[in-house]
Amino acid sequence: MMIQVNGVSIDEAALADELPRHDGQRDPVKSASHELVFRELLRQRALSLGIHETDTEVLTQAVLDAEVITPEPDASACLRYYELHKNQFVYNDSIEVWHILFQLTPRIDAKRLRTYAGDILNTLYQAGPDAFADYARQYSNCPSSAKGGALGIVLRGDTLPEFEKAVFAMAPHTLLNRLVDTRHGFHIVRTGDKQEGSVMPFESVHARIADWLSQSSRRRATSQYLQLLAGQANIKGLDIEGADSPLLQ
Repeated sequence: MMIQVNGVSIDEAALADELPRHDGQRDPVKSASHELVFRELLRQRALSLGIHETDTEVLTQAVLDAEVITPEPDASACLRYYELHKNQFVYNDSIEVWHILFQLTPRIDAKRLRTYAGDILNTLYQAGPDAFADYARQYSNCPSSAKGGALGIVLRGDTLPEFEKAVFAMAPHTLLNRLVDTRHGFHIVRTGDKQEGSVMPFESVHARIADWLSQSSRRRATSQYLQLLAGQANIKGLDIEGADSPLLQ
């Protein structure tokens, strides 16, 4: 069934053109369809507001600026966030890390690679931590394999966020009992010495927190606004309830 927004049709050609921009989504067709509907809703709303723009980004921003009110976070809200999330503002902490990388490439089946890496992790647990270096030399796809998997002393910000989150949550001198997933593949991780850092004072991160909270508030307000437009519209051929848009990213 063709999608219609207040009587305006979204044809297959438009969907085909939009689809490549949603390759990373779980359901690219659904994601692209939602995006086209939101875009059409904003175009129609722009006309009703007397906004005449041909550039989609400019039109979107003009409508949102006119219609979406975003409260700015005050100092007390920023301080509250700081007190609840102090672990996000630690600096100079470090941890000694070794890893074994099972690299994920386009030609490799991710499910099979994960199973294989998990089997290696299980056998390494049985062999004990002293076997880590030998396993790294034998199985790791990282150049660090030549050094037994040693990455050395890692500071926050030195590695991928998903890798950093996992290793800094580990206790010192620990072999993690699960794989760490990153964009590069699957990692078996071991830690050595760990040095706790210091928390940055509120004054030095106040502006950063205010910016984070403002952006978060803007995303929520925009999401609510788009859902309001969708709720007031006559949309056929697509269930839009609860959908998010790349406009919010």
